[in-house]
Amino acid sequence: MKFKIAGILACVFFSFCQIQVSGQKLQSIDSLLHELKNTTSDTQQVKILYILSMKYQGFHPDSAMLCAQASLEKALAIHYTKGRADALLHIGRLKRDHDQGNAEALNDMFEALKLYREINDDVQIANALNDISIIYANSEDYKKSLEYFKQALEMFRKLGDSKGESYALNNMGILYQDLGDEVSAKEHFIMSLRIKEKRNDLYGMSRGYNNLGSIEEHSNQWGAALRYYLKADSLFIKNKDMHGQASNLMGIVRVKQHQGKTGEAIQYATLSLKKAEQIKAFSTMLRASKFLAEAEENRGNYKVSLQYQKLYNHIADSIHNQTNKANLEELKAKFNLEEKEREILLLKKDQELQQAGIERKNIIAYALAAGIVLLALVVVLLFYAYYTTRSKKNILAVKNKEIEQQRDDLKKLNSEKDRFFSILSHDLRGPLNSLKGFSYLITEHVDALTTEELMDMRAKIDTSLDNLTELINNILEWSMTSSQKRKWTFDKINTTDLIRKNISLYQAIAESKGVRLIFQQGEERYGYGDYHAIDTVVRNLISNSIKFSHANTDVVIAVKTAGDILSISVKDQGVGIPYEIQDKLFTLNENVKQPGTNNEKGTGLGLTLCKELLGENKGDILVRSNPGEGSEFIVNIPEYTSYERTITSAKVPVV
Repeated sequence: MKFKIAGILACVFFSFCQIQVSGQKLQSIDSLLHELKNTTSDTQQVKILYILSMKYQGFHPDSAMLCAQASLEKALAIHYTKGRADALLHIGRLKRDHDQGNAEALNDMFEALKLYREINDDVQIANALNDISIIYANSEDYKKSLEYFKQALEMFRKLGDSKGESYALNNMGILYQDLGDEVSAKEHFIMSLRIKEKRNDLYGMSRGYNNLGSIEEHSNQWGAALRYYLKADSLFIKNKDMHGQASNLMGIVRVKQHQGKTGEAIQYATLSLKKAEQIKAFSTMLRASKFLAEAEENRGNYKVSLQYQKLYNHIADSIHNQTNKANLEELKAKFNLEEKEREILLLKKDQELQQAGIERKNIIAYALAAGIVLLALVVVLLFYAYYTTRSKKNILAVKNKEIEQQRDDLKKLNSEKDRFFSILSHDLRGPLNSLKGFSYLITEHVDALTTEELMDMRAKIDTSLDNLTELINNILEWSMTSSQKRKWTFDKINTTDLIRKNISLYQAIAESKGVRLIFQQGEERYGYGDYHAIDTVVRNLISNSIKFSHANTDVVIAVKTAGDILSISVKDQGVGIPYEIQDKLFTLNENVKQPGTNNEKGTGLGLTLCKELLGENKGDILVRSNPGEGSEFIVNIPEYTSYERTITSAKVPVV
């Protein structure tokens, strides 16, 4: 905004170089410009720009409009309703006074009136009503104009605003004059003038004298008319009001012409034309040039008359073009208003349709949710826990999707359910069938079996039971996690103790297969998370590594830290993992399972469980593997530090 203010100051300064103003007015404007340049208050800038616009009104309309528009922009930027209304009202006055289109001016004034009523500014409401009345009068809508004038006059008198009362009376006098009621017009002009004289309102008095001169002129009272016009002229000069002076001079011209003083009339008309040209008052220029063309022709000065006639024609063409443009703008404004009304109607209809669509979607969503709940009642506890987590996410999703998308989501959910049960039934069937087979052999053929065969069966039964136990443990662990019923306890974890415990747990299984479990122990390192969850992850990784390791190979477990991350690595020298299934290891996909080196059965859930448990512990898991060269699984969790313990414990409460 400082750049904007600087631009205004530059334009206004340039205006000083071209226009002569009184010392007092110049001093006042200079003081306002200095205050505008130095103030840091946005509200004060709005007020100063508005006052500057009023100072320029009457002798430099371009500067007046520039300041008024800058005041409006600033008021809009800071949401200053009073400043915005004042600027709009003054812009409407400037447009009205300088023939810039009544429709546009009226629009600005009605907008100002609306804002004044919002803030209950009775004084400015009265002023706006008065100015709106003038616009209607200019448009020859005298009935509506008089209606607004009477409202304004009543408010001015109620407020005790003598200035407003005098201007309303003056404007009503003009209206009565246009209606042909000379008596009422003169009565209102005189009442207005008396108030202005008491207030020493030179600006108002100049127009009051001009109006009375017009009344006397229409009554053929040439002497009285001339006296009023001359009084008005002296005040216009004193006020530097060139617009008023130019128009008033043409009144003197008419009086002088009727008095037969053509020479003096020509002098006054020439002066009027000069003043009107300076301020581009086309209507006054038109009247003055027409009079001078006719007067010079009557005096035999045909060459001079022709010049004035050309000027008259040029001005008439300009006014005609401006009138056409104003009419076009008025038609466009009416069209835009109708378009806005249609847009509002369409928007309302669209909102109703959207609301109906939302209600329909909600009904469908609730129906689907009810169906899913009923389905969940029929499913085992494990699937119920799995479904609860997924269904919550799906319910949130279906509220914002179309019906077709909702059906797709339901199909996807059923597909995942089928895959889960397929994996679950397959993994349960294997150990149970083995146990059933061994049971049958022992029951039916125990006498035919040797001790060595019985011991081999026992080992296989133990293996099947171990697989079944591991599967059940993973299922229970996964169901608790999925159903969000698990109680998480985040705390410091001694990874050395945790790894030793799991090595001890699987030492016998590893030795039976000829696999060595090696812990590359360094200094003790501590992670941060739920001990039970991390223990489950490490247990699954060690178990998997043993299953897929060849005899007489090593499974190496190591711990290291990098930054705030603690990594646990479990690396084997087994069969490795095909590249095409590595990205699917952590999902429910039965196609990624493969038997161990001794045809051990995998659970199909272990790595998926590890992924979910680590997600709850702000960790992650990744795999590095080449087929035939073994695999390495790396678990990353937060490292325990005093800082992280304080922050995390504040953010992650125990559930």
